[in-house]
Amino acid sequence: MSSISLIDENKIREIIGDDCLFVKECVLEALRLHYDKQVCQPPKQYLRPSPNEHQLNRIISMPVYITGSNPAAGLKWIGSHPENFKRGMERANAIIVLNDTQTNAPIAVLNGSLISSMRTLATSLISIDSFRAQPRTVACIGMGKLGRLHARLLPGLYPSIERILGYSKTANFDDLLALPYFEKCSSYVDAIEEADVVIATTAATSPYIIPSDISGDKLMINLSLMDFEPAVYVEADAVVVDDWLQCTKAEKVFKYCVDQGLIDRSSVWELSEVVYGSQRSNIFSGKVIVNLIGMAVEDIVVARAIYERVRSGGGCL
Repeated sequence: MSSISLIDENKIREIIGDDCLFVKECVLEALRLHYDKQVCQPPKQYLRPSPNEHQLNRIISMPVYITGSNPAAGLKWIGSHPENFKRGMERANAIIVLNDTQTNAPIAVLNGSLISSMRTLATSLISIDSFRAQPRTVACIGMGKLGRLHARLLPGLYPSIERILGYSKTANFDDLLALPYFEKCSSYVDAIEEADVVIATTAATSPYIIPSDISGDKLMINLSLMDFEPAVYVEADAVVVDDWLQCTKAEKVFKYCVDQGLIDRSSVWELSEVVYGSQRSNIFSGKVIVNLIGMAVEDIVVARAIYERVRSGGGCL
């Protein structure tokens, strides 16, 4: 077997740091590949100790093969546990394996945790660009790693932002109060009411946000398991997913809506269709919910870009 590059988190942080725009460009490229149907991306496989375990006690396998003029292949392997915070660990931890498309042999293993967080943030940025390009007030529901990342970086990327409203049922995020634009809310309802963009990043295992919580025009970005009630999807003016097939396989509220016949493919847009499709219309005004499950192609394109930077800079770790 040929040598395998091992790229740890320190090296990844050195390369991308808080460079949201670098990661965003990679994710935009991944969405282009998705739109052009140059992606073979089987549904995620969820590995749990038993069906009765907490939904966040899991390991997920996310393989992908990119075809076309610049092929790539690899696997994201991400494990999470709801009690990891008690161990001083992040809830989710990942590795990414890249394979050579000529031989299919592994060529690199990367720490995938920072990549996963940053590409998730990038999908939020692309959603905001597409549906609320000049946000003023953003509500972050859930203030773990992803919520904090959004709260900290969004104002520097969108000068129109005047306020970030944070709410968490469990996390302590009082340190963010030192930021001039950040406010702490006593309930998720208060945060949602005043926001034009709502970003959910919680670990909730049952839905609780109902249509009456959502007044006026809003962009709702769902990065969580179970925050929004089915009625929110049904009553939305537009529903957007990153990948229809992936979202219909994951045991979340969106799948329930599809299984119950509440929504169907004809009424749902994929994000790549919005970004790269030729049809534009005003259907994306009003209440828009973007349901993002996360695609392996996004992680692999980011990982490949990091791997290429490491190689061009003198090799591997």
